[in-house]
Amino acid sequence: MIRIPLFLAVAQWALLGALGVLVVIVFRQLGKLLTGAPRDEQLGPAVGSRAAALTYVRPGEQAIRRLMPGGGQPLLLAFVDPTCPSCEELVGVLGELRAAGDLDGLRALLLISDPPSYLQISDVFGSTSIEIGRPARRDGLDSYLVSATPLLVAIDGDGIVRAAGSVVRAAEVRAFCRAGVPPATEATEAVRPATEAVRPATEAVRPATEAVRPATEAVLTVEPTVAGRGEDSI
Repeated sequence: MIRIPLFLAVAQWALLGALGVLVVIVFRQLGKLLTGAPRDEQLGPAVGSRAAALTYVRPGEQAIRRLMPGGGQPLLLAFVDPTCPSCEELVGVLGELRAAGDLDGLRALLLISDPPSYLQISDVFGSTSIEIGRPARRDGLDSYLVSATPLLVAIDGDGIVRAAGSVVRAAEVRAFCRAGVPPATEATEAVRPATEAVRPATEAVRPATEAVRPATEAVLTVEPTVAGRGEDSI
């Protein structure tokens, strides 16, 4: 009787397990391709709408966290999956932009629908420093219209959606970053109405001071007549 070495048996089962995972991924992608969203279906929330709150759980944790868009914190919300090659590309670009400082002032969150164990099959997802979560409840999730992945949503500090769509290139992602964080000039423009409102008050003072001038001038015109009468009486 031929005895199979232990390491060969372990390797055999490991290969069978990897083959099983590969088959699951292939069928998942095939299902997305055959039953994917129609082209005319909207992807992502409408620009200008208010972003809904979400609940999520980090991989390896049990605590449910709550995401509340707004509060002065701009947000990049990415709906991605480790079994999606385009999603891996987007996550890689986000990591590069963070390393370059292009995400400074922005919070970034990756939301996946795949089981957390699938993160192990993607080197990009496994090595990223960006926060990853999995939706805990359906509340608020439907309003994001995640009909396909990847989906990137840029939300400003007031919780308003400024950009939404399927993007993977660095230039496109940078544009989403700029959409979520308004330029400094816009912040200064918001201050101008307050300073402009002071001007009418100062301008209103001028007519009052101007009104004093005719009265004083009138006194000056009276003085000669009084002096003239005094000379006549003498």
